[in-house]
Amino acid sequence: MTSGNHGPPVLTRFSTSDPAEAAHVYETAYGRSVRLAAVPTGLPLRHDRWNAGAFCIDDISIALDLRVNAEPLGYVLLAAPRRGCFGRRCDGVDELVGPGEIAVLYQPDLPGSSWSSDLDVTCVLLDLSLIDQVARADPDRPLAPLRFVSFRPIRADAEWRWRQTVRYAESVMAAGGAPGASPLVLGGLGRLLAAATLAAFPSNALREDRPCDRADAHAGTLRRAIAFIESTAGTDIGLVDIARAAGTTPRAVQLAFRSQLGTTPLAYLRRVRLDLARQELSRATPGDGTSVAATAARWGFADPRRFAARYLAAYGELPGRTLHR
Repeated sequence: MTSGNHGPPVLTRFSTSDPAEAAHVYETAYGRSVRLAAVPTGLPLRHDRWNAGAFCIDDISIALDLRVNAEPLGYVLLAAPRRGCFGRRCDGVDELVGPGEIAVLYQPDLPGSSWSSDLDVTCVLLDLSLIDQVARADPDRPLAPLRFVSFRPIRADAEWRWRQTVRYAESVMAAGGAPGASPLVLGGLGRLLAAATLAAFPSNALREDRPCDRADAHAGTLRRAIAFIESTAGTDIGLVDIARAAGTTPRAVQLAFRSQLGTTPLAYLRRVRLDLARQELSRATPGDGTSVAATAARWGFADPRRFAARYLAAYGELPGRTLHR
């Protein structure tokens, strides 16, 4: 896992019934700080990973008794068992997590331990840069070290949205093709996963309104933000980037767009990208290889059906008609 996206997501698959080899797989997948002791059962470990750079989604079946002692990982690790259960200990908290539940395993900057037996589980790994991109209150001041107040979700609806977001990210990567290879799609997926995680698990990364935010939500802020969006819409940008270009905070930018345009900065960014996709489809010539799906993905729209629905609502025709007119 790296702090940025440097190409299409990569799927790796591994299976072994050798405890020593299983330990090596874990150290490779989760960092050399992880030390694993395995009790052989004669049944395999299966580890499938989608690696998208700044985030990974793992599908694991562990028919072994495992004991893991981990030094600080330096990233966010979440686990959702489908079968079996695991115990985890970190920051003075001991918990048992079973099927249908979700938990943050460790504080990113603290050591921890876990143990499991005969477990099927989905794990999500998030680089801390993604948390920074969605939670930083001041573009010029990094977040304090991330600490979760609770290792469990705070509300059932937030947990449901987290699961839906993980499934959506998996489906985009598994579908392959243009969406899975698009830097704009992958960057958006990473920030979406980070935002869903912060919404589900209480932490010290909550962004609060400050008096200066409302004072900065003026026409000049909006003008600078719009200029930046329209000049860089083809690159992987987020709210913090827009705020930095506008010379203010993310919250001030959000307030400026809401009060003066009745929308959000990211919704405005999507509309600009939709216009650019329309221009690309309009300029296409027969035989040049342009397709609706590839164009949609290039401008950050992972699902061609949702893209078509947005396009129809905006322009009164489907993107295929624009392409073939």
